[in-house]
Amino acid sequence: MDSVTQIVLGAAVGEAVLGAKAGRKAAMWGAILGFAPDLDVVVGFLVDPVTQLAVHRSASHSFIIALVAAPIIGSLLKKLYKKGAGTRGNWILMTFLVLVTHIGIDLCTVYGTQIFWPISDYPFSFDNIFIIDPFYTLPLALGILIALLVKRSSRFRLGANLTGLLISSFYLTWSASAKLVAQGSFRQGMASKGYQVEKVMSAPTPLNTFLWMGMGLHQDSLRVGLYSVLDQKAPALYYSVGRNSQLLAGHENDPAILRLHWFSKGWYVVEEDSLGLMYSDYRFGRSDSWLTDTGHPVFNFRLIADTSGSFVSFKQTIEPFEDPLETLKQVYDRAKGK
Repeated sequence: MDSVTQIVLGAAVGEAVLGAKAGRKAAMWGAILGFAPDLDVVVGFLVDPVTQLAVHRSASHSFIIALVAAPIIGSLLKKLYKKGAGTRGNWILMTFLVLVTHIGIDLCTVYGTQIFWPISDYPFSFDNIFIIDPFYTLPLALGILIALLVKRSSRFRLGANLTGLLISSFYLTWSASAKLVAQGSFRQGMASKGYQVEKVMSAPTPLNTFLWMGMGLHQDSLRVGLYSVLDQKAPALYYSVGRNSQLLAGHENDPAILRLHWFSKGWYVVEEDSLGLMYSDYRFGRSDSWLTDTGHPVFNFRLIADTSGSFVSFKQTIEPFEDPLETLKQVYDRAKGK
């Protein structure tokens, strides 16, 4: 999720666990710890792009590391506040829950999170919430803001913060339920078209959990469609996008290709232009959210070869929305079942 959401979530969890004993210090440290795991992007300035892709959301986003780090960080924080402000156990619990909720919400996005690092580097993802979703963030932000403006002894303070956490948690539960419905509808729709798909995935379109993008892997093509939870039947219209995997023939074991296949989980398309090959991860959608015929993949990697022709690196590029406001309007209209 975006950094603002992680900071707000961390502050809300910190306040819920320790606010009554430590006051605003709990929310402050919750916010800091809620943001801290994403500092692994700093490593990107020190390593090559292939390694950077492997490092992001690895050690700092591992449940195993959180178990080890929480007692250490919590004990250090308790030393800062020797008198009052909760027990050592309170600070350890707060630290652990902030780190775990950060990992948990990232796990809900499509990027992938290595939750069992270093035992496994598989990037798990539930794909049930967009990386920015105000419907999730705003209740959290409002709850913690009200709580921080109220006296520590007030019951209303605890209630406001917990209400924000409960609403956001309910929304996350809703998104998971909506995904199950969407996933089933995509399977049904593709089957009705006679597509013998190897696997199916679904993910929400920007800023909502009503309109979903679904993809099926059919031979060497991606079948892509849209489904709103307000639709009356399974989707029957699908784009067909060739993966063009033959363009990577002979390069399957190149370092850059191995890493990108690991990252994209097979949901990729390769295209050739005058500059060479572009590898696009279609899990992140298209610049038009598949609502027009002019969109481009959002998440792209320009492949870079060495002198021998082996793809050893890449340069990541992000395709912006062509007209953000118009695209969001179209998403809203389509989400209503139009």
